[in-house]
Amino acid sequence: PSDELAYRNFFYSLKRESIYRRFYFEKTNFSHTIVQNHYANMDYRKNFFLIGLIPKKRHKEIVTIGSYMDMGSGKAEVAFVTRDDFHSMGIATALLKQLESIARENGFTSFFATTMRKNSAMIRVFKKVYPDAEMEYDGQETYINMDFK
Repeated sequence: PSDELAYRNFFYSLKRESIYRRFYFEKTNFSHTIVQNHYANMDYRKNFFLIGLIPKKRHKEIVTIGSYMDMGSGKAEVAFVTRDDFHSMGIATALLKQLESIARENGFTSFFATTMRKNSAMIRVFKKVYPDAEMEYDGQETYINMDFK
């Protein structure tokens, strides 16, 4: 809850395309209620969020947010977004590896993700970390199953 303003500012700083790639629709409102609903599901085991911060004058700004959500049977859905001016710096790769480490500690054995088929940067991140990932394509979407080794 103490990160709510930074969380909201982070999403408002993203390009429309980045928001669309993350949520699959043109989300323009990140209200108090919406943010609280996101945090309400976090229990630090089955549902987990990580934020990446940078110093900015006398406060810190969020540059990336990653999460996983329990899907049952040892599998968690993973999702993340990085601020546009921080793309191609390896942040998503590092975040994914950190999320896996936490998920392992919490008893998970694999991740699942859905991304747009044209989101080649995100697909590259998943392939880089999980070269043996199983990918299925369905129209505009790519479904990715990633077993932990």
